[in-house]
Amino acid sequence: MINLKEQISLFKIIGGQLSKKVECIAIGGSAMMFYGVKNSTKDVDLVFLKIEDLEDVKEVLFESGFDERKNVKGIFREDEEAAKPIMMDGKDTRFDLFLNEVIGFKIHEKTIERLKEVHEFGIFTVKIASPEDILMMKGCTERERDRDDAAELIRKFNINWDIILDESSRQTKIGIAAFPILLYDFLTELKENYKIDVPKKITKELIIMAEKRIEELRKKDKLIRVTKYYKK
Repeated sequence: MINLKEQISLFKIIGGQLSKKVECIAIGGSAMMFYGVKNSTKDVDLVFLKIEDLEDVKEVLFESGFDERKNVKGIFREDEEAAKPIMMDGKDTRFDLFLNEVIGFKIHEKTIERLKEVHEFGIFTVKIASPEDILMMKGCTERERDRDDAAELIRKFNINWDIILDESSRQTKIGIAAFPILLYDFLTELKENYKIDVPKKITKELIIMAEKRIEELRKKDKLIRVTKYYKK
């Protein structure tokens, strides 16, 4: 586990060792620490839009004592290698480096437009994902701590539920067709187990959206198979 101060120190090290400008997006607990709603995180999750940027950061981490984990197991789509992060294990934390996609959630121009903060560490620029996007990414996982984080996000932020619905519809076309179902189950669990206030109309719309999209794909014989794996 590392706190915000330690995370910033790591980012400064990366920025000091890079040979060219690199940009990435912080998600998950890393982003939540910048927002001040989480004190520490186990994983530093970063999304890159360019493979060369990811490789540059991976190399810096390796030179700084991090080792790449070879037996990656997580919640990933089995048909797309890019969905699996590169995991770099260190003494106190682990870096998960994603390329354009996080567990089936595709990063695109709207995701970029919703970025809330920019932090510069020399030539290493870390942009912070919006609370709505962090919430939706966590909705694709089955880790208990992601539910804890999601509940805290909803408590601390005025979540724009229209963004949630619009993005869910978009993800059915560019990511996982069943995305609204995953999010519906996730939000329902938060309501029941964490007593989180999720508008009823939101969960209702998610079900309608999922059924419509799945029927469209069924007619075209293009249903997407989703297999879940788990990282130890």
